[in-house]
Amino acid sequence: MKQDKDLVFLASCQNEDLRTLCDILTYNNKGEIRLSEQLTDSDAYLHYYPDRMNLMATEIAEELRKFGSNTVRTICRKGEADSYETIVRRVCKRMGVKVNDCDNTPTMERELLTTICEQTTSKLSDEELRKLADKAGIPHKSLNHQMLVTAILFAIRRNTYLLTEMIYYVTSRIASMLLGRWIGMMGMSAVSRYLGMAAGPIGWTLLAGWTISDIASPAYRVMIPAVIMVASMRFRQTALLPQIN
Repeated sequence: MKQDKDLVFLASCQNEDLRTLCDILTYNNKGEIRLSEQLTDSDAYLHYYPDRMNLMATEIAEELRKFGSNTVRTICRKGEADSYETIVRRVCKRMGVKVNDCDNTPTMERELLTTICEQTTSKLSDEELRKLADKAGIPHKSLNHQMLVTAILFAIRRNTYLLTEMIYYVTSRIASMLLGRWIGMMGMSAVSRYLGMAAGPIGWTLLAGWTISDIASPAYRVMIPAVIMVASMRFRQTALLPQIN
């Protein structure tokens, strides 16, 4: 089985993250096996799910690529699925995320994550924004709501720690909405604890944009959260994270 160079890193990811990615690919939000998935019938799934997920990372990557590939194109290429880079570019286009033709996969993933975090921030209440401003060290007493949003969006683009915290929160909310469980990505992020948003409505708001028929086909309902999950996992490995207490 030919490995995709952009997905090789999955084998070194945490078990819980891989399990979440696997479940996004194989189960719908009702807890039912997806009719189009092929992963749960594989020997790797039967042997390694749910406790030794890194040993089936190659199979998870292949399933992801199959879901993200156009069926006709795949048939024409004798069953070869699209590269993960192609899938990320397609998801970015569908989500309205601006990327350049020369951008590599990590660059596109980061832009996707940043855009989603910005969309999330713009939906926060004034109280939540001020708490987040405190966390980011942004003076805000004289700022109105829109000025607060602008200041925090500026900080997200330039503060790796703040961006990382927002990514943890958003990714956890996505998994919670899709799978009915809160995922353990280093526990609840500091942003979630600080804002008290663990059971908030933001995940529903984000997912609403992926389920209406004129935006998301059934394949995109799988691929958008799956790509976000992979992007978050890669970002987590490459970012220099301070210890979260």
